Amino acid sequence: MTRSFTLLFAFAGLWACSGGDADKPAARPAGAVDAGAPLTAKPAATLDAMTGSVTVTRKGATGPAVKGPLFDGDVVETGDASSAVLKFSDGRSLELGANGRIELGAEGDGLVLEIGQGTVVSRVVEGGGPGVQLTLDTPYGLVRVGAGGVSLSVRGDEASVDVLAGDVTLVSREGSSLTLEAGAGGTLSKQGATRRVTLEPLTVVLSGKGGRAEVKKKGEKTFTVVNAKKPPVPLAAGDTVRVSGGAVTLSPAQSDARVTLGAGTEVGVGESVRNSGAEELALEVKKGSLQLGLPFGKKRTVRPGDGVALVAEQGGVLSVARVKNGLELSSTVGDVVVMTETGEPVTVKGGRSAVITKAGVEQKGPEREALVLPTRQGLRLLHPGAERVALTWPGAEDAAWRVQLGTDAALSKPLIDGVVHQPFFNTLAPARGALFWRVSQGDTEVAKGSVVCGPEKQSDELGGIMNEVPAGPEKTVIYFQDKPPALTFTWKKPDKPVSEYLLKVYRAGNLAAPIAERRTPATQAELPLGSISEGQYQWDVTWLDAAGTPIGTAGKMNQLELQYDNAVRALLIKAPRNGDPPAAKVAVSGIAPMGVKVSANGQLLTLDAKARFSGQVTPLSRGRVAFRSVFEGSETYVVRWLGKGGSR
Repeated sequence: MTRSFTLLFAFAGLWACSGGDADKPAARPAGAVDAGAPLTAKPAATLDAMTGSVTVTRKGATGPAVKGPLFDGDVVETGDASSAVLKFSDGRSLELGANGRIELGAEGDGLVLEIGQGTVVSRVVEGGGPGVQLTLDTPYGLVRVGAGGVSLSVRGDEASVDVLAGDVTLVSREGSSLTLEAGAGGTLSKQGATRRVTLEPLTVVLSGKGGRAEVKKKGEKTFTVVNAKKPPVPLAAGDTVRVSGGAVTLSPAQSDARVTLGAGTEVGVGESVRNSGAEELALEVKKGSLQLGLPFGKKRTVRPGDGVALVAEQGGVLSVARVKNGLELSSTVGDVVVMTETGEPVTVKGGRSAVITKAGVEQKGPEREALVLPTRQGLRLLHPGAERVALTWPGAEDAAWRVQLGTDAALSKPLIDGVVHQPFFNTLAPARGALFWRVSQGDTEVAKGSVVCGPEKQSDELGGIMNEVPAGPEKTVIYFQDKPPALTFTWKKPDKPVSEYLLKVYRAGNLAAPIAERRTPATQAELPLGSISEGQYQWDVTWLDAAGTPIGTAGKMNQLELQYDNAVRALLIKAPRNGDPPAAKVAVSGIAPMGVKVSANGQLLTLDAKARFSGQVTPLSRGRVAFRSVFEGSETYVVRWLGKGGSR
């Protein structure tokens, strides 16, 4: 280390310090270096305590050390069975062990201590002054301590580091860096900065519940079916698992990582280990695919075969599939570093995918689902079955967004928790149930949304359009638009023999004369379109014998109301219907509630004076038409499937 400075110093008597005598004031012997000089320089540290043989070299002059200030350029050395304690302005202490050497220097607002040899321990004192950026310079690289605590030993051809508190960064002579957390260890050498790993073996267990799994133990030639009713099966390195139906789960014992194997998947089990909370799972994908759920904020490494390592520093939801020429990685959420035996590490960002081959890593950009839902609360999605959707929010492209998705409003146990790098997230909306999600950047919540999913049901209005008027105690109310509909009156067959039935319809409150009559041998009678107008009615059925003589009635009068209601309470979609044939353009038609805006596949539909709409739209991918209705801030989406998908 080269230093450029000017110092004033004086020679005076020094007291050679040893053991408990270090704290006793005494005259300094002639020829020693005065650790308190020069008077005009700001001390870099204070020599606080010593044992055994300790020397200070200043400006080329070496002598026994005494407690007091140390300055830029001073060199402190210890002999056999000796030690020295240095203190800094922020309250931190640094201990130099036997046969050690430290040279003090400055670097901006911080200190650089050149550690030539020996062991030093840097500790943080609670309640100390302003922090000092401390860098330990070894023959093999730098140890940037910051506010952390560290033990460093320079011996032989490497510098060994153990982190006592906070984070510490190792910087090799080639410029590569490695950050170590409290409890971790590492080394600096000519080969660079490396993490010192103490591995704890992990036992992977298999749960066959929900699927049919078979296991071939190491050294065996045949597979054995796993009994789903028995406890999970422990797996060892060299075992093979294959799934022939449903899905099964693998999980390391005492781990919160989850692996799901689908039908047609075969996986070879390798050595799985854990160190300081980080886990490494060796699961070679021979056939099919596996899905991984890795908790947010935890580091996980997965080795799926072909010499590939997938490293997720902050967790994620991933899938790895065996393809013809290699492996295909898809990250639902969470950044993944892909490391191969021949290439440089490549980061596949959350929400994207990549094909990993011997030739390299080919990434694919994210593709947004065609059916888009905004990140707002209280959405409704009505559809025939499980539907792929894109949850969207405002924001710049390629920013980092944390997405949490679950089935409860508090998101206490999220199904998805990880980072994506585009302002949308593709997911599967369930056939029934609710989804809740939250989008954040750092500690700031950006958006929050929820949607209730279910099948599209026939509304009261659609029931009225069917025109059936059943006999019974409940009033039948039929809503209509344009012209009063055709009506079909129905009743039950009596216990006694009846030849014919006579239907009579009266205006409510006027039973003197019917406004319509029908005579029929069946238990129903029809009135054509427009036979009776809007209003309230009563009706009954008289039983007739073969001579046409009344022999009884069905009982009480039945109630009917026809109501012209242009303000229907739900969106009525007449076309397309589920299962209609697909086409480049499909017809859409229906009736909207008053005051509602309606669009289909993003195309705003024009409503006439009676709130009817009709037009044509281009289907979305996989033959879908998505209607969106908005009323007083409430949004409802109705999806119709064309072709074979409509019968799913």
